[in-house]
Amino acid sequence: MDRLDTLCMGCMKEIGDAAQCPHCGFLADTPQIAPYLPLRAKVGNRYFVGKMLAAGGDGATYMGWDPERRAAVTIREFLPDPHIRRAQGETEVTIPRGSELLFHDGLAAFLELWRKLARVRSLSAIIPVLDIVEDHGTAYAVSEYVETISLREFLLKSRTGYMTFEQTKALLMPVVSAVSKLHSMGIYHCGISPNSLRLGRDGKIRLTDFRIPEARILDSGLEAEPAAGYAAIEQYGSEGSIGPWTDVYAFGAVTYRMLVGSTPQEAPERVVNDKLIFPAKFAESLPAYAISAVQHAVAVSPDDRTESLDEYREELSGSPKVVVARKTAAGAAQKAKATEEEEAERRRKEKLRREMLRKQEQTRMWLITFGVVCLVGLLALGGYLFFTRDTTPKEDPSASVSAEQELVDVPNFQGQSYTRIQSDTVLNERFHFIVEYAYSPTVERDAIISQNIAEGQRVPKGSDLTIVVSQGVEYVTLPDVSGMQYDAAVQLLISKGFTCQKVEKENDGTHTAGIVIATTPVGNKDYEKGKEIYLQVWGEPPTTEPETDAVGGLFPNLFG
Repeated sequence: MDRLDTLCMGCMKEIGDAAQCPHCGFLADTPQIAPYLPLRAKVGNRYFVGKMLAAGGDGATYMGWDPERRAAVTIREFLPDPHIRRAQGETEVTIPRGSELLFHDGLAAFLELWRKLARVRSLSAIIPVLDIVEDHGTAYAVSEYVETISLREFLLKSRTGYMTFEQTKALLMPVVSAVSKLHSMGIYHCGISPNSLRLGRDGKIRLTDFRIPEARILDSGLEAEPAAGYAAIEQYGSEGSIGPWTDVYAFGAVTYRMLVGSTPQEAPERVVNDKLIFPAKFAESLPAYAISAVQHAVAVSPDDRTESLDEYREELSGSPKVVVARKTAAGAAQKAKATEEEEAERRRKEKLRREMLRKQEQTRMWLITFGVVCLVGLLALGGYLFFTRDTTPKEDPSASVSAEQELVDVPNFQGQSYTRIQSDTVLNERFHFIVEYAYSPTVERDAIISQNIAEGQRVPKGSDLTIVVSQGVEYVTLPDVSGMQYDAAVQLLISKGFTCQKVEKENDGTHTAGIVIATTPVGNKDYEKGKEIYLQVWGEPPTTEPETDAVGGLFPNLFG
């Protein structure tokens, strides 16, 4: 393979003078469209450029050839479209006016990222970086070429579309450990997904598609496309900043995809309506600690999420230390929440007390004023009668008509905001509101559920009117019933307002049948009253043969 023109520019295999590659099907006369480098262009006075394999974010990746090593390579070019210009067939990059600062800052970040990656060639889960060069007005990272298929392709080709827990752990744990080391160097991938995780012929996963951080976040100036279902909420620019927890979310989502066979719901959708759960079909065959590990890793809010990949790895392995730490943290959070709620209730009661005192003071002043006015009136009337000594026949006192007391119509308060009514001075003059509170799954918090006097009735002004105000959905703390007998656990959960669903787990004979292993969702957290709880329970000893080797037989005929 001494002559470049005998190589396929799509796979860098020898094809002679064939018009189409028999190995990958690439047509020899296929042009490379702008702004990508033309076929056979030279980079760093050494590497030859082949077919453009992928583009997006901070650049483009090409198939390449290293004549000195006589081996195929991949070449990543810093090419942040639309902040560059390159004419068809040209190699030099030009920068349009207004993009200079963004381009040069991005170029510096690109060089820093790949120089760091070049220092970790010993990590088997990362494809080794061979060279970093600056040429054609931009920069390039040259890496070894490893024949792989994406984890997504592999799962789609598999018989079921998903994997067992042991198989998943065997494939993912080396990559999790490798990325944890990258985190210690300040490198966050932020694009981990079944597309960037690739399986080699040796059955090992390698992480690819590294980009600068700005190419992973929306509204950063670069054309970022977060991996749908695997990108954390902070990559959408809605809350928080990226960090180790961002890759934790992605690994949790990938683990879910491998175990369940479906892509997780996107993070922005989960903020509105979170439907990411383990279906009972899978939950019954998975260890409770594995389900908890994934749930903690894919928490939407970074504050609620597992903080580091080391912690995720230990939790996914069922480390007792992490389980105890989780329970301790949950207990502390629950206490803090209870304290906050108590303080909020105290402030609410204090506000009501001050309001009551204010109204009492207003009433007292009104009575005093009324008494003074009446006294002055009586004195004036007495003086008048004394001096005039009216001799006309006096009217019968029973015939005098007292002023009619003012009546007001009762409106319909149902569905209205109690906060708004509190601030309405007119309504508070017409009625004396007596407030009761009740939980409601259908009426939103602060809205009025009912009133004791029907709409349209006429009552004296200032009459008592009782209204029931919604406290919204009632949340109840789910007890941790792990280790309890199933019947006792169900009785306890029902008394708390939950409904229960039994999920039996296969028993190898070493466990007591009917003992609760764990719950989905996990205990020691608050959930909506009435929520259905799945209880994983040890069943009777199995009668089927045990499963064979966890990873054996996974990789036949992957590369055809």
